[in-house]
Amino acid sequence: MSNDAIVLLREDHKDVRRLFREYRGLAEGGGGDDGARHRTVQRIIESLTVHTYLEDELVYPRIRQEVPDLAREMDRAEQEHHVADLLCEELSRMSPGDDGYDAKTAVLIDAVERHIEQEEAEWFPRVRAVLGRKELREMGERMQAVRETAPRHPVPGGVLHRIADALEG
Repeated sequence: MSNDAIVLLREDHKDVRRLFREYRGLAEGGGGDDGARHRTVQRIIESLTVHTYLEDELVYPRIRQEVPDLAREMDRAEQEHHVADLLCEELSRMSPGDDGYDAKTAVLIDAVERHIEQEEAEWFPRVRAVLGRKELREMGERMQAVRETAPRHPVPGGVLHRIADALEG
């Protein structure tokens, strides 16, 4: 697999979309198997937690630095991550039988899908146009190294607590 940062992010997006499809297949028509839905949501939470951590810590700061005209979009993206983090944290404490479980999961999926579409259609082409292959490879290598130690479960309070925990660890 390529170690280009954008390629790696697109691979994460592909994996998350697959999990979303899996969840929808389980949830349609009356809720499906609670255990399977719960396991799929837990995998979604883990994937999103790692992915948003990598973007917040490595990708977005670099984009702000190298593509300053995307700074406002990065502000919005960080807030979208914050909302996703809160939903993931709440879902991590819930079970499929809890009121709002499926609705909260649907809201998370909808929000993340819109976020992914914007990244891939608008931001990635602009970032690729500014950053060269070498820079994207270096960023991707750093992402792969950090992925090993990135948080896998949401921390109450979202991104600020995750960052503080990572710095302490």
